[in-house]
Amino acid sequence: MPDATAYPMGDEEAGQAPLAGVRIIEIGRFAAGPACATVLADWGADVIKVEPPGGDPARGPGSLERDGAPPVNPRFEVHNRSRRSVVLDLRIDRGRAALDRLLATADVFVTNLSPGALERLELDAATLRERHPRLIVAQISGYDLASPLAGRRSYDHGAYWSYSGAASLFAGPDGEPPQPAGGFGDRAAGSALAGAVAAALFARQRTGTGGHVTTSLAATGMWLMASDAGDLLNGGRAHRAGGRDTAPIPTVNCFRTADARWLWLQVMTPDRDWDRLLDALGAPWLDEDPRFRGGDPARLRANRTALLELLDELFRERPLAEWADRLGARRLVWAPVRGLEEAVADPEVRAGSAVVEFDDEFGVRHVSVNTPCLFDGATPRPPTRAPEAGEDTRAVLAAAGIGEAELAELTEAGAIDAGALDSGSTGPRGAL
Repeated sequence: MPDATAYPMGDEEAGQAPLAGVRIIEIGRFAAGPACATVLADWGADVIKVEPPGGDPARGPGSLERDGAPPVNPRFEVHNRSRRSVVLDLRIDRGRAALDRLLATADVFVTNLSPGALERLELDAATLRERHPRLIVAQISGYDLASPLAGRRSYDHGAYWSYSGAASLFAGPDGEPPQPAGGFGDRAAGSALAGAVAAALFARQRTGTGGHVTTSLAATGMWLMASDAGDLLNGGRAHRAGGRDTAPIPTVNCFRTADARWLWLQVMTPDRDWDRLLDALGAPWLDEDPRFRGGDPARLRANRTALLELLDELFRERPLAEWADRLGARRLVWAPVRGLEEAVADPEVRAGSAVVEFDDEFGVRHVSVNTPCLFDGATPRPPTRAPEAGEDTRAVLAAAGIGEAELAELTEAGAIDAGALDSGSTGPRGAL
């Protein structure tokens, strides 16, 4: 493993983080590859993002101007915080040579560039591992690298949402597929790849050699639908999302309350919880109906339309707060259906680990979504703001042994933007 002091982490806590001392070179676009690197950075890794001239195209849309400070793009921030940025033109031989100097100091190379682009830049796994046998190459593609579609480019709306079948499962009655949330599949694939990177680092401790770990947006989509896909693979049928009366377990369903709110009841084992559910509903008489007696799952499923009609009437009798008390007192599992606006404004969410807040060196407050895994009850590494494109070029290349004379040659060759060198930072941002 490279010397952890070569690129300081910028915070004391990082030394105790699980991936402290691990160096990541990330060449990503938009969300999937960068999302993986954010997870690894939160786990303590030192991440260096290598961007093309002009920066990652994801920087543009959605930026918010801040007085006296660089603009903040919340969507870019969540996928690119807690790292440094180097701008290199990899179309130029000298640019690729400088990148190779960085890769020689790295443990992991994370990318979601297309397989064709990686081959043209001589950054494919086979080529890299020939030059750097201990390097772990972590790659996200649109489609599986072993499939005939390996070379086809895609974003998550395509390979993850459309091609995998996810969109059709959530389509409306007319078959029109809905729009997914932004970066939905990207973050899922990035998180999966981060776990694979951790496993590959563990394996390298035993073998001394690197590896090639991959995932795809299409495979991630299939994994997230594994319950339904598994049924189909074994002769069953998929559960089509959408209609309440299609729920395999009718008591795992949403119901509207007297104050026009919705709650999601999660009685997964109605035969065990039937008496407590009827007590909460104030409807012991439901058990007198032979169609529902004992909460037998097969009976409930066979008569779910009639059951849902009766449950709808009962839930409309009381407001959400009252149902919260009644269901909670009987230890029944449920959750309110909330809008995203309500969820992000919830003080309990802000007090927990889902939202991360910090001030940067300009005094600008950053509020973002945290990565979901904790170590000993906390995120191991305090975050830092997303860097400006290329602002760490001089410091990072100098730490790799590229001095001023060579920086000048790289600039003259067009591999480095002189503006990035002139305006860049002289060291890493600290956690604030």
